[in-house]
Parts: sequence; structure tokens; C-alpha cells
Amino acid sequence: MFDRLRQSLALRLAALYSLVFALGAAALFGVLYWSLAKALEARERAALEQRVEEFATALEREGPSGLVAQIKNDSSPEMGALFVRLLAPNGNAVFDKWPDDWIETQIQRLPLGGGLTVTQETQTIRVPQNAAHDYTIASRHLANDWTLHVGRILDSRPVFLAPLRRVFGVVGVGALLLSVAVGTVLGWRATRPLRQLSDTARRIIETGDLAARVPAPAGKDELAVLVRQLNALLDKNAVHVRVLRETLDNLAHDLRTPLTRLRGTAELALQDGGDPAEAHGALADCVNESDRVLHLLEALLDISAAEAGALKLNRTRMDLRSLVERAADLYREVAEEKHITVTVDQPVAVDVVVDAVRMGQAINNLLDNALKYTPAGGRVTIAARTDPEATVLTVSDNGPGVAPEEREAVFRRLYRSDTSRSQRGLGLGLSLVKAIVEAHAGRVGIEDESGGGARFVVRLPRR
Repeated sequence: MFDRLRQSLALRLAALYSLVFALGAAALFGVLYWSLAKALEARERAALEQRVEEFATALEREGPSGLVAQIKNDSSPEMGALFVRLLAPNGNAVFDKWPDDWIETQIQRLPLGGGLTVTQETQTIRVPQNAAHDYTIASRHLANDWTLHVGRILDSRPVFLAPLRRVFGVVGVGALLLSVAVGTVLGWRATRPLRQLSDTARRIIETGDLAARVPAPAGKDELAVLVRQLNALLDKNAVHVRVLRETLDNLAHDLRTPLTRLRGTAELALQDGGDPAEAHGALADCVNESDRVLHLLEALLDISAAEAGALKLNRTRMDLRSLVERAADLYREVAEEKHITVTVDQPVAVDVVVDAVRMGQAINNLLDNALKYTPAGGRVTIAARTDPEATVLTVSDNGPGVAPEEREAVFRRLYRSDTSRSQRGLGLGLSLVKAIVEAHAGRVGIEDESGGGARFVVRLPRR
């Protein structure tokens, strides 16, 4: 428990906040205290200079005896706190007047005999403690070589500044404790999204619950944005995991059938006393099924390499019409068997810089997909054109089309919609098309064809 509190970010933030607050308050008080002490000292210094000016005027007007008489006759508290010394031109002290609280009077009783005593008063000058530090003297040299010194103890520190220090100490300690408490509460509230994030991550690790999400806080601060982005990342990862599971399920299903056939035909070929012609046909079927499995694995490897950016492309400048016409010739017999008309709409040359083999694969797969889902007597059109930014290749048909909610899914690996289960295939053709097009920095999508059907659109950047 202690280690957890010691490692708590909220407590560390509160401690840092309190330290900054304490240093700032101490610096502010220091500047205020120094400024106030200097202001009080300047004020008392100015009052002392004014008193020196008054004594100097009296000395010049009435002479030393008049000044001494004026000082002795002044019984005000202010005069009682002053030190006054008058020096003659030869440097001897003519008159000294000490502050009243510096003078200690001691009474002694001296016996004379016969029961008589004499009382004697003795005065001692005792400088108060720290008076030298808090003492200031103003001097004036007069025209007739007389010198006047007037001084007093600065009473600002004991009277005003010392209580100010005590008040600041008490208030400062209380404010520091309050800042620690407030900082802890604010730090605990501010770091709550981080604790929720940690708890959610721990729950996912311990239970494998991919549906766990961090409670989204209100507001638009950095932590709120972080939580929302993390939840979006978890959603995306959940989709990837779901797609991966579906892909593995579909892959297992698609591999099970050819491998089962392969095993069955191999067992048939190994039967003793069998017809050599049947054994030869069984081995031929084994080769065909093996080719189908290899084709499936090669397509998966090509898609993975393209998505990882590792698909090697041998780009050359060429006319896209050659790839389109080659694909149309390759599937001409298939189209004739289904009585489907394949039209190439490319009246002018369309220059592209592509890998001829890979782009030919993509066009072949698009045409093969269109022929699969176009009914007998239908039509398929392959068109190519250029615009200022891209080369556009379209493959259109008048088949059943693709539902809007499936237009992203059909490009996933091994995805087979309900309407396509009746068609023979691996579910990798469109995935390979998307991987090849994106490897050429292009993109592929599906649009509705006017009059029904689907239009697959490939856009390749011209630069």
C-alpha cells in the first residue's frame, strides 16, 4: 500500500505543486519583506534627517547653549528615543544625550556613621541587544566647524516586521498544508483517466476481454483525447482480431476441401490391384488439388507482402491497352461459354508506369470476378481513361451488384458473401487486386453501375 502511494502520480503532482507554491510564496514574502523594510528605513531616515536639520538651525541661531537647553526642555517620547552628540571644532564632545532606555540608574546608600546614610545615584549607559544592527546616525558639519550627530534605533523591525514574520509563518504553514490537500485532490481527479486506462489494460491482459473500454471523460483536454484515441485503437484492434479469426476460419475451410480430396485420390491411387488408368487420373487430380493449394498460399503471401510494402515491382512505362486487351483475350472463351459480351472501351493510348505482371494479375482478377457474377447474356465493359491527376480503369457489369454494406468487406482476405458461396473461388481475387493497386500508390473502390450491376474503379496516380 505504501509503495503504491509512493508511486502515485497524483501524490507526486501534489508534492511538486506544493513545492512550487512554497517556493513562490517564500520568494514573494521575501521581496515584500525587503521592500517594506527598506521603505520603513527610508521613512525613518528621512525623519532623522529632518530632526538634524532642525537642530542645526537652532545651533546656528541660538548657539550651543541654546541647542542644549532646547534638547533638555523637550520631554516628548520622540526626543527620549534620540541620541544627540555635539562636537566642538577641536573634536571634543560638548554635549551627549542618550536615549532614555539606554540609561540605567542605580541607587546606592552609603553609611556616614551615627545612623546616617547618604543616597547616591549612579547612571550607566547600556546599549540594548542588537541596537548596533538597528541603529542609524545622521551627521551634519556646520560652517563654524561644529559637528552634530543625531541617531536612533530603528523600531520598524521589533514593532512591525517581527509580527509580520510570525503571521507569515503561521499563515504560510496553513496555506502549505491546504495546498497539499487541494493538490492531492486535484491530482487524483486529473489522473483518474490514467488509472481507468491502467485498469482497463490490466483487465484485457488478465481476462482477454477485448470488449473492455476506458470510460470516456468529458471535455477536450489531452487526457480526454488520449482516452478517446485509445478506445478507437481498441475498436480497430477488435475489428482486426475479428477479421483475423474469420480469415483463419475461412482459410481452414478452404484448405480442408482440397486436402481432403488430395488424400482421397492419393488413397485411391495406392490401392493394390487397381486400374493403372484410374491411378494415373487420381495422380492427375492430386496435382490439380496441389496446384490449387499452392495458388491459395502464393496469393496469401503476395497480399501480405504488398500490405507490408515488400512486394517487389518492376515498373515500366507502357500502354494500359495492352494489359486490358490481353485480359480480354484470356477470358474470351469463358465469356463465350456464358454468352457474355466483353467490350474494351479505350479509344486512345493510356500511358502508365506499372509492373506489367502484377497489374495484369489485378486486371485479370477484376475481369474474372465480373464474369462470375454476370448472368448469361449479360455484358462486361473494361474502360481506361486519364484525367489531370490519375489514370482510371473501370470494369463494369450488369450482374447483381454489391450491397453498400459489403463494398469494404469484399476486399478482405477470404471474404465470401452469402451470394458468392455458390461460386467456385478462394475469396482472394479482390484482396490481391487491392494489394497490387495500393502497392502502386493507387486505390480501388466499387460504385453502382447505371442500369444495375457493379463498377470496380481503379485509380492510379499519374505521378
